[in-house]
Amino acid sequence: MSTAFTLQLQGTTWVCKNQDVIYDGVYLFTNQRGLSKTALMPPPSIPATWISVYGSLTISQVGKENPNGGINEAGLVVEQTTLWSSEYPTVDERSAISELQWMQYLLDTSSTVEEALKCVENIRIARATSRLHYLIVDRSGDYAIVEFISGQMFVHRRPLPFAAITNTAYCEAIHDLKAGQSEWASKTDYELNSMERLQTVTDALASTSPRLNSGNIMNLFDLLGSSSRPDTVYSLVYDLEHSEIRITTKNHANCIGKIRLKDFNFDKSSPAQVLDVQTGWGAHRALVFQDYSAELNMAAVRSFFRDPVLTSVFQWEISEEMIHHIAHYPDSCV
Repeated sequence: MSTAFTLQLQGTTWVCKNQDVIYDGVYLFTNQRGLSKTALMPPPSIPATWISVYGSLTISQVGKENPNGGINEAGLVVEQTTLWSSEYPTVDERSAISELQWMQYLLDTSSTVEEALKCVENIRIARATSRLHYLIVDRSGDYAIVEFISGQMFVHRRPLPFAAITNTAYCEAIHDLKAGQSEWASKTDYELNSMERLQTVTDALASTSPRLNSGNIMNLFDLLGSSSRPDTVYSLVYDLEHSEIRITTKNHANCIGKIRLKDFNFDKSSPAQVLDVQTGWGAHRALVFQDYSAELNMAAVRSFFRDPVLTSVFQWEISEEMIHHIAHYPDSCV
């Protein structure tokens, strides 16, 4: 499920996200610049290769290098929500990457929306386990919504009627909002919930409420709260001007952690950092990072792929060998 949107308040660009999923593992990872990477792609796909130009801070439930979203040093944010109607490109001559690592690739290589859209022309998403659409935003306030429909990439560029995504294809969402709630009676519960959350957000973004326009970050969390679900596991607010993230989780609803990119060393000679957001709260509600290790990543990857509820829903059969391979993949980025 999930909800993501962007707006500008008091001269600052913000991106807000609710992650809705029936699994509460949440990890933050730093990602160093200057690393050579090869996409985690099995044969016969030709894996994409690149060098990370920018350091980044990503949030993931699947392990390092497979983010659910994140922000880089240049102030670029890439986020996503589920879109079950997504169909990624068919096999062609381009190199391939997974639907999650696609976001890491953009954070590694791009400083603006314009650069990001040029970068993805030469790669394709392949062998995805999730069907997603994406919100890409840069510090200037430029944004794009990227979707894959019938094997083709569609890019919706600023200015748009609204800069928000839930779980409805963008053009369909525009049509349904114009039609009004009286026309939604034939929708499934899933489709209806997606449109209800989208309308909550778009109504707020279109309003001239002094409360929202004050720039108070708590008002952004209030808006996220009004569009949340019972399975919202975490909520994020990105401050692109200052390269900061605020985060709260379902298990720590009364705590909002603040993470600043300037507090980390993204040089390739320095160790990456990791935080288990559910357990890493220290004194005075501070989030305490530690040096990254393959063992910590293994725990994150195994917890996700061995979760009984996720396994029953997605019907995946992931071997221990594959879990080990995914967990140790970051060791190949040198």
